[in-house]
Amino acid sequence: MSTVDPELRWWRNARTLRATSTVLWCATFAGSLVTGWSNARVLGGGRWVRWAGADWLVGTDGTSETVQQIARVSLIVLPLLIIVAGAVDGYARARSRTGPAWCIFSAFGWAALGLGLGSFAALVGSGSLALPVLLTALGALALVIRPITRRALATRAERRAWSRTHGAPADAVATKVDVETVAGIDRWRVTLRYEDRTGRTRWHRASIRFQERVMPRIGDGYEIRYDPDHPGRRSSIHVNLARTKKAAR
Repeated sequence: MSTVDPELRWWRNARTLRATSTVLWCATFAGSLVTGWSNARVLGGGRWVRWAGADWLVGTDGTSETVQQIARVSLIVLPLLIIVAGAVDGYARARSRTGPAWCIFSAFGWAALGLGLGSFAALVGSGSLALPVLLTALGALALVIRPITRRALATRAERRAWSRTHGAPADAVATKVDVETVAGIDRWRVTLRYEDRTGRTRWHRASIRFQERVMPRIGDGYEIRYDPDHPGRRSSIHVNLARTKKAAR
């Protein structure tokens, strides 16, 4: 028996875990900077020989022993930082119920961004910057994917929630019914035809997973709700394929 609330223990506290994961991602970024800088210095100061149509590194006499040692150690430490940071980040999101961790994007983003900036700092003015610039761009892109996607999904959900309660209703008829498989799950995909308030004919495609007593057929009627100010915006259209017009009555 314990006298401490289990949720208050640091390894279960969502706020502590999020702070820890933030520190670990910062450490990953710093480690990537060092790794990119030191290894770029080693490769840039090495002796290269062209053989069999390719360039081969045969010596690193042009780089100090300290930098070489840092490069070797950083190549071992960086993967460990990425693994630990990803594990803590995923556990923190699971405890706080904020959805999937997407740690692959964070791991690749922080690592690529640090490697790109670090190697850029080492090679600026003395070598090709194509690879550092590419790594930096890919890392930045990976880091912005999650917030952009999350915001887009939230906006889509808000629009459909508004249409479900306040949208203009319209009678729709199923004109085509297909079966599609998404992530191993079979779904009905229905093409609907309806007219908006202006009398213009519009089309919308919606899907619903296979379930009991749900079998859409051509000619079935449904109620569609849409935003009258944006009648052509697909993300603002709500339809429940589990309820035909006959069932809705």
